[in-house]
Amino acid sequence: MRYLLLYILLLNLVDAFVTMYGLHFQYISESNPLMHTLYLTDPWLFLLLKVGLSFVLLFLLFHLKTDKRSSRVLLLVSVFAAVSYSCVFLMHGYWLLEVAGGLV
Repeated sequence: MRYLLLYILLLNLVDAFVTMYGLHFQYISESNPLMHTLYLTDPWLFLLLKVGLSFVLLFLLFHLKTDKRSSRVLLLVSVFAAVSYSCVFLMHGYWLLEVAGGLV
């Protein structure tokens, strides 16, 4: 479970910076309405929320009791989040390679 939460944490951080790069240069657009609004309001607010979510995961990693960390519900939610987030990250990466790669 620890590795799964760490994977999501790292993926979230990398995706935050890759997404910021893509949005800044208008290579990609943000489909999540909340994140889109945050980015339009202030890109730093967007980044703050993404990094803040990573700190929540970091808190879960080190402050949840062992029996809570092994919860079946947490495992299912974490697996769903990891798979979903991996797909989103791969899409962002593909779009950036297609668009930005053609410009370099």
